[in-house]
Amino acid sequence: MTDALSILGDALLERCGGSSEGGVKSSDVLKEKISLFYFSAHWCPPCRRFTPALVALYKKLKDAGKNFEVVFVSLDNSLTEYKEYTSEMPWLAVPFAEEDKRMELAKACGAEGIPHLVVLDADGTIITKDGVEAVQMDEEGKQFPWRPPSFDQIWPSFYLSKNETGEVVSLPSSDLTDKYLMLYFSAHWCPPCRGFTPKLSAAYTDLKKERSDFELVFVSSDRDMESFKEYYAEMTFCALPFEEREAKGMLSRRFGIRGIPSILILGPADEKGERPLINDNIRSVIENRDFAGFPFPKKNFGDLESAEDLNDKKCLIVLNENGDDDEQEETKEIVKEVAEKLKEDKGMSFYWALGPGGIGGQVRKLTKKESEMDGPVVLLLDIPDNGGYYVGQISELTAENVLKFVETPGERRQLSRG
Repeated sequence: MTDALSILGDALLERCGGSSEGGVKSSDVLKEKISLFYFSAHWCPPCRRFTPALVALYKKLKDAGKNFEVVFVSLDNSLTEYKEYTSEMPWLAVPFAEEDKRMELAKACGAEGIPHLVVLDADGTIITKDGVEAVQMDEEGKQFPWRPPSFDQIWPSFYLSKNETGEVVSLPSSDLTDKYLMLYFSAHWCPPCRGFTPKLSAAYTDLKKERSDFELVFVSSDRDMESFKEYYAEMTFCALPFEEREAKGMLSRRFGIRGIPSILILGPADEKGERPLINDNIRSVIENRDFAGFPFPKKNFGDLESAEDLNDKKCLIVLNENGDDDEQEETKEIVKEVAEKLKEDKGMSFYWALGPGGIGGQVRKLTKKESEMDGPVVLLLDIPDNGGYYVGQISELTAENVLKFVETPGERRQLSRG
């Protein structure tokens, strides 16, 4: 079950369109159906333009007997706006009074901009987060519910490699079926990419000496073939042919590539040609040359200095810079134990900060804990909640006490701006 459906649970949903009928349990009305979560607001001009198109498609699909529901999640500023806006809608809505639930849904579904339409399968898995684009491109709903093609359907029949003399050769993609696959999104024009690529080439060469069950493929964002060729000449690994622009675009959308350089790792292909995403960001693994944990599954704990999701998730942080070696090692073990017990909470990460300065120092400054250096400080940082945080009143640092704090964090505080 996805976060969105978990958040809704058995909550009552309102009927839109001025209906006088009572609410319905979300668990009943969404059972075994495709669910479309629509994040929108009356004050938003693009939303007001998109809503009629979604209404028209909704009616066409209902007339065609499609088994689905739309749930409106309002980001309106007032109940008056909400009521006026929902009067135009024929579907269901999370009640405006349920602000916490609406905000939690927006966070879980990545509704950073609106309009935003997320499509969930009947089993709760995400089909697409690009529902707005899907509706605009398929006004008749012929491709509904817009299931993305399998990885095997996206990937071209051949890929590029280099032989022992450095000559570029084409190889059949079937050679990759049983291998782990790293995808490196990069470009010649990107300075951070140019700085990272030599490290990646060296890491690839060293890792190839240890194992042969993986391949690394460059997915180019270069602007022309000449730039691609010049850049690929610097690399020791494989590449997607530059002319496969459609495949490149589909891969970028599939894995949510928003910036470069970006490197991820996929598992071997299954019988349907799909590859499981193991870790969508292994850049720090490459930079730290930490190859022992291949295939580098994503951990929900670690050193705060390597944290890459502080802005995206709720994070438990234990600051213990002045502890001795034994105390700091114990801090790590406590954080790991807490992370293991709460591993089902995909919206939370767990970190320790044991060295002076760095990100830990910034967190101390932002949470006004610069003077409390005698013992460990336990914080629950929730930057997605407009910079909220919580301070643990813990007399003894134990996993049990930290778990109690996470369960009942107490008063919400606001991060300092500087």
